[in-house]
Amino acid sequence: MKVRNRVAVSVCILGGLVVGCSGSSNSASNHSESSGGAGAGGTTATPYKGSLSDRYSDEASLVKDPSVLFHDDFEQGWGRWEDPAKNTQYLFIENAAGLAHGGSGYLRSTVTEAELAVQQYISSSPRVSFPKPVDTIYWRFYARFKGIAPTPHHWVRMSAGTPAYSSSGLANTVPPGDQGFWFDFDANIDDVFNFYVYWYKMRSGRCNDGSATPGCTGDQGTTYYYGNGFQPPLQQPIVRDTWFCIEIMGKANGVGTSDGALAFAINDKTVGDYRRGYPDGTWLRDSFHTGGCTFSACTPPTPFEGFDFRSSAEVQFKGIFLDAYYERGTTASRRAELEAKGLTVLSEQTIYYDDIVVATEPIGCGKF
Repeated sequence: MKVRNRVAVSVCILGGLVVGCSGSSNSASNHSESSGGAGAGGTTATPYKGSLSDRYSDEASLVKDPSVLFHDDFEQGWGRWEDPAKNTQYLFIENAAGLAHGGSGYLRSTVTEAELAVQQYISSSPRVSFPKPVDTIYWRFYARFKGIAPTPHHWVRMSAGTPAYSSSGLANTVPPGDQGFWFDFDANIDDVFNFYVYWYKMRSGRCNDGSATPGCTGDQGTTYYYGNGFQPPLQQPIVRDTWFCIEIMGKANGVGTSDGALAFAINDKTVGDYRRGYPDGTWLRDSFHTGGCTFSACTPPTPFEGFDFRSSAEVQFKGIFLDAYYERGTTASRRAELEAKGLTVLSEQTIYYDDIVVATEPIGCGKF
């Protein structure tokens, strides 16, 4: 099988991911930039003490650990995902030792400009449910973006809910706290990353304070609830045509508390973490600005309040979508922005995936 000032950062360990200490006086704007190669900025500390990759000498042994809920290295073809069960118009399991991250198998997602001209929305997405729902999840995978091309409108998703809940991904909606929540992990036009989160205490984009009261300060005139955005500042763009490792952590809150958390690392460097008391930042409408923001409506930064994702303990993480979701208008505008920079843009949007592991413990970026 395969952000602003360079100062010392106070960190804590959550199962191996280095994250900001709850209640720390350090703002996330003080995270030092990564000195690593391809990938995004992050802390200089080593984030994976005690991860599964530290524990096992090879990936084949790692995936047998009882904490592992799902894995796929694409060496055996389809069969591990609920859907699809074979290649589709947009998804292809292929074999090429020179291209795969490990071994010879990998998954290719390709959506072309011509296909979007025919169909406005295209979702290139395998999905799978876990054998058991869990409160804390780690998801590691390797990705590779081909050439210069627009990034997806939305990217991969992790869903949480009761056994009966099936509405993750439903745009412009507030999910019930006793039924489910979800988040996307997105890549933007600058090839950096953010969380895009739906939960029952999410904020509306209508008012400056995140409420939806007509006549409020900054009233946009329309009530809408799209995913709330969390983008760590001063990230280093990933390098295209190169494999990079992503690990995402999600922690559901204890019912009645706001101790839920999200974090992610790129190439074993923690880039973003959001939990009760950390980082300092400013909410403006439906976006959290780490370190504060400079718009006239911005208030002074305060510690992040943490996530109250759910109001019932029956709501747990239950599945992933390895989605690349494209929308014709978004793709066209991103294409135009890239071309305005003098770049030659491909007519296809291709992303490769390999060596996926989901577990209840930190995984790390393997030994390849």
